[in-house]
This record gives sequence, structure tokens and C-alpha cells, in this order.
Amino acid sequence: MSVAPLMEFGYHHPSQKGAIAGELDILGVVTFVVFAEPDSPVRGTELFNRMMIAFGDDAKAIQGVWRKGSLPSINTDKVNELTGKGASIDNAVRHAWTVTRARKLGFAKVSVIHQDGSPGNFQKIDVLIER
Repeated sequence: MSVAPLMEFGYHHPSQKGAIAGELDILGVVTFVVFAEPDSPVRGTELFNRMMIAFGDDAKAIQGVWRKGSLPSINTDKVNELTGKGASIDNAVRHAWTVTRARKLGFAKVSVIHQDGSPGNFQKIDVLIER
């Protein structure tokens, strides 16, 4: 069951090579999608930080909904790299892009709430990153 957004954030860089869209629900949970081409003048970290500044203290948690498709998925790819080398999924998610960025903003509690696949070959991973 989804919760209606309390606030939405969107930003498209003028170069059209970077963008972010995010929502903050009434429970304080942030969901987002970020896009930054390799030659983008704006990095995904800057886009993420802009969004989190906009949501401010209303953001209590970040829900990661990571899916592996035909294109690279920075979070899922990192988890698959590490679990393929023997790391547990709980340890591997702590090294994923979203978690490392969130940690710098005070979000330190990470829980895997759903996974589909096997070590080195996860297709779907859902995480909750809380303050």
C-alpha cells in the first residue's frame, strides 16, 4: 500500500544529462530516482543532496527500491559485486551508493526489507535507511 506524497521534489539540470525526482510521504519516508549520464556536469550526489535539503528534517527514512534491468544499476551492481565475493547482503548494502550518501546525512540504520535473487545475482533489493 502506498502513502500519498506530502512533498515532491524534481530537478532537471539544464544540460539534460542529470535529473532527480523524489517524494516524501506523510510518514517521512523518501523515495527517489536519480539519473546522471557519465559526462553529466552534475553528479548524482549533488542531486541527492539538493533533494534531501529540500525535504529537510521531515525526512525520517529513505526507501531504496533497487532493480536490475538491462542498464547499469549502481546500487544493485555494487551489492552483486560484493555478495559475489562472499559478503552477506546485509553487509553489501552498506556499501551501495544510496546508503553511503545517506550515511553522510545522518541516516545510519540500514535494513534489507525484500530481496529477489541470489548472491552475485540479485535482481530486486528493497532497503530502508533510517536516522
